[in-house]
Amino acid sequence: MVPSATEILCALGLAADVVGISHDCDHPAEILKRPRITGTTLGADLSSYEIDEKVRASASSGHSLYVIQTELLEKLNPDLVITQEQCSVCAVDRERTLCVLESIKLKTDWLSLTATGFAGLYKDIVAVGSATGRTPQAGRLVSELAARLDWVAQRTASRERPTVFCLSWFDPLMAAGSWITHMVELAGGDDRLGHGKLASSPIVIEEVLREPPQVIFLLPCSFSQDRTALEWGGIRDSAPWSGLPAVREGRVFTLESNLFHRPGPRLVDGVELMAALLHPHQCSFSAQSDLFRKVA
Repeated sequence: MVPSATEILCALGLAADVVGISHDCDHPAEILKRPRITGTTLGADLSSYEIDEKVRASASSGHSLYVIQTELLEKLNPDLVITQEQCSVCAVDRERTLCVLESIKLKTDWLSLTATGFAGLYKDIVAVGSATGRTPQAGRLVSELAARLDWVAQRTASRERPTVFCLSWFDPLMAAGSWITHMVELAGGDDRLGHGKLASSPIVIEEVLREPPQVIFLLPCSFSQDRTALEWGGIRDSAPWSGLPAVREGRVFTLESNLFHRPGPRLVDGVELMAALLHPHQCSFSAQSDLFRKVA
């Protein structure tokens, strides 16, 4: 029901056992032709403002932005359904999943992911490993991910930390939440606008001006780099954006947003990417050129 579940399963060597995926699943390539069990009512042509309006309307009305293909789910008859309870905005959530399972009387085990950071991610991986008979593999995966984070943190610990703004939405303007702030810290940056806020939160431009960023990471949730670059191009040359240090010094980057908003194993790839952009001489990762774009 959620891309992070698909990515965890595949990282545990279970790609061949995944019989259905969500509408948002896009990694790894080998699962892309599997039946898609969920869909969204959000149109692809909506502006940032229009998307935000629909999200707010959904929250106030209780009507979900997502649909579940119940007949397809019943036909696939899975042994295990994995859903999530981190965010009702981003994907089908636990409540809706269980409601559908009950309505079609599907006799299946289910598991709900809860991670909002690395500690939670490790717990989710262990839980998925336990539910699928892959406990040793889950333990190894957690150890590998933790070791990679430790390596980055050690490489950046003694470096000067540039101030960073992680833009997670254009209209209204939003700063990324605390788990992305933690990713910035691990990567050797200083993101002050996301502290203490679990989810992405609206801010006013004056808050950005009070902490003028030396680096801006553009990572609006679910946006492609092309879409992100297009929206950034509409404000880049206007005040006050054009006067920010990050813009003047050419340190504004679009990032592959799924590495940051999707709490799966590739969160570690996201930290490595940030570290490579913040401290290229200490943290060089050669295989990441398609995951970012310099736009200033």
